[in-house]
Formats: sequence, C-alpha cells, structure tokens
Amino acid sequence: MSSASLAELVFVVDVSSLTKNGFIGTTTYEEGRVDLEFDDKGEGVYLNSEMAGRLKVRKGSLVSVVIEGDDNLVAEAKIGGVSKILRISDPKVYYAIGRDGGAVVRVRKG
Repeated sequence: MSSASLAELVFVVDVSSLTKNGFIGTTTYEEGRVDLEFDDKGEGVYLNSEMAGRLKVRKGSLVSVVIEGDDNLVAEAKIGGVSKILRISDPKVYYAIGRDGGAVVRVRKG
C-alpha cells in the first residue's frame, strides 16, 4: 500500500516466522502478499525497484521508518540497495516490531 503524492510506503506487518538472523513479517503490497525481512544489523532499507522508484530513492538515500503503535518510533536509515528481497535492517525498528509481534510501518523519503 502506498501513496505516491506523500512519497510514502505503508505496510501493515505481522511477524510470521523467525529466521537465523531476525524475523520475517508478512504484509500486502499492490494487492499481493509479500514478505519483509527484519534484522538488527543496521545495514539499511532494501526495497524493490518499483518501491524505490515511488519514493524516488536510490542506494545511499535517507529515509524515515515510522513505527506506529502505543509509542510511535521514528528511525532514520539509508537505502542499502535495491533488491528483490524486501528488508529493513535497523535495530530500533527490529526491536519495536519484534516486541509487539507486528506494527504499521511507514517508509518515507528523507
């Protein structure tokens, strides 16, 4: 789910499985189910080419990752790259979503 006019991607994430390095959250995007990987390595945000194009970002661009919940959290991160695998590698985001088992995640340019 996204809004091009606001340069924002919105994901409603439910933690679905644990991995060796973190966890996978499932969400929907463009009417389809997608997996979004999370870890605490601090390597940045990895989006597919369509999502990066919507936000008008590329590797090295800054984005804000907003976690909506009881305590709203904002984490600043760099785009780590454009990839087929969607991934948010940030300790603040990882622990906030993991603690609650899911969240509304907004990725915004700058």
